Amino acid sequence: MTPPRRFAPAADLNRAVPFPDPGTDMPRNPGPGHPGRSDGLHWPQEEPARHRPDWRERFALGADLALIGILVTVAALPVLTAPAAVAAGSAAVRHRYHQGTLPPVRPLLRLFRRTLLPGLPVLVLTAAILIDLIAVGRGWVPGGQPLFVLTAAAAGFVAGLGTLVLVAVGRDPELPWRDAGHWAIERPAAAGGTALAGALAFFLALTVPATLPLVVGFHLFAVHVITDRLATD
Repeated sequence: MTPPRRFAPAADLNRAVPFPDPGTDMPRNPGPGHPGRSDGLHWPQEEPARHRPDWRERFALGADLALIGILVTVAALPVLTAPAAVAAGSAAVRHRYHQGTLPPVRPLLRLFRRTLLPGLPVLVLTAAILIDLIAVGRGWVPGGQPLFVLTAAAAGFVAGLGTLVLVAVGRDPELPWRDAGHWAIERPAAAGGTALAGALAFFLALTVPATLPLVVGFHLFAVHVITDRLATD
């Protein structure tokens, strides 16, 4: 037999409950997963949603990269200014890549003027590599096809190192070219990745020469992204 239920006296029900003074923090019941909750459960916290660019932002990025490529191509037409033009383009692409806007013109002009003389040895080395490839490919140098393949692979890797130098200058426009070269040599994996990207860009520009200005801008963007993935600071 169940015992009868006992109710509280009426005097207890009518008793006034004291309220805290104004300005006093009310005790709150912590929610699930809160450090102060003793339910023993560890609720996963949701990560904030990542911003995904829509088609308008992607179109704006492509237009800016095309503009940078066209300006770099025009500035490199005198040939002797090509290394300085590509270095300034690398800095412009880096700024667009991280800041989301085109950089101001004056810092790019200062970088262009400052890298004119240091870029001349790079131009001489590039010309020597091209002459070597032409000589081996046309049979002027003994060795045949195996030597040509080895020479092309070595030239591609050297081109990848040169691209990393441009990336380093784009990251820090005040960095001397010698320090940028040391930074590139210490990252052979990134040099290999940029060399492959350079080979694809070269064959694309060779197939459709009219796309050369566009290829320049998009290639600079690609090597910055590849370097961020493969190179460790």
